[in-house]
Amino acid sequence: MDYARYVVQAGDTIFKIAKAYNVEMAEIIQLNHLKHPDRIYAGQVILLPVLETHEPTPEEIPEPNFTYAMWLYEAYAGKDSELTAATTYLYQAVLLDRPEFDALLRPIAYDELRHLEKIALALRHLGVDPRYGSLNSGHWVDWRSRFINYTSELCLLLDLNIADEARAQHEYLELAQKIPIPEIQCILTEIAADEERHYHLFCEAKEQYCGEFAPCPPLPPCSPPPIYTPMEAPEIPPCYPGPHEGGKG
Repeated sequence: MDYARYVVQAGDTIFKIAKAYNVEMAEIIQLNHLKHPDRIYAGQVILLPVLETHEPTPEEIPEPNFTYAMWLYEAYAGKDSELTAATTYLYQAVLLDRPEFDALLRPIAYDELRHLEKIALALRHLGVDPRYGSLNSGHWVDWRSRFINYTSELCLLLDLNIADEARAQHEYLELAQKIPIPEIQCILTEIAADEERHYHLFCEAKEQYCGEFAPCPPLPPCSPPPIYTPMEAPEIPPCYPGPHEGGKG
């Protein structure tokens, strides 16, 4: 037996899903260990029993693309993500309210917004909806403003930024190794190089504004990014449509 993943839409019920996919309600409940099947919620991922003779439809995202997309969602709009970084650095620029910090933080925030767009294109290339959030233990979690670190002390703020950029550079290099799709590898390598540059900018700021300061350790070098031609978003139906004939429930 194969299993198809389905993302619950607003207004869905187990009855509606079972009817739309021609399966028994009891099968869905048992397969997903649903203790309260009347309490499913939008964004929840459930498995649907699909016969091996079933012909895949455009709405079903096959492996390994589904796994690649889940990795990218975390970098895109998870807790420690491009969306979090962009909003954090813009917040810091407004909070510190000094020209020198504005000149440091705003360009980096705009870089992170460009990264957000590039990963959105990569997600569309994989056939999924680039909405803001990520999967956590099989459940969709929308991006939250509480993911932002609201630290206001300058040197601590810079320490956190340095650590975040080092982590991001490392994770993007790892993702570029794990996702064997040249167009996406291109995007991830370019982003890793940007994060390395941000890391050094924050290190220089820490040295300038925080007195005695041990130099930042070097990061693993990024190889030169390959030549990249921006991908156009493919013309495909929305990811995982519900049984509502296009409605929102």
